[in-house]
Amino acid sequence: MKIGIAGYTGRVGQLLIQELQSGTWADLELSGGTAHDAGDALYFTTKNAPELFERSDAVIDFTRPEATTKHAQIAADTNTAFIVGTTGLTRDDEALLHEA
Repeated sequence: MKIGIAGYTGRVGQLLIQELQSGTWADLELSGGTAHDAGDALYFTTKNAPELFERSDAVIDFTRPEATTKHAQIAADTNTAFIVGTTGLTRDDEALLHEA
């Protein structure tokens, strides 16, 4: 299964990257990550979230509420499993996630 990390430059995103690259999970593969300042990494990175969702079976999101709600719609549009670890979501944000 190909796993993408939205918000890979954050503390939790980096921990997830390390875990996926550790070899502990033989059936999981890092498909890449997104960030506003996506740059030099030894794996696929992009600022374009739909690009990551298209190349992933699942995306783990540790971004900000405003990005998470947009990512939820992208996940629905691309039929990609979506795991949310973002905090600070409002009831309206949660409703948008549920709708997507």
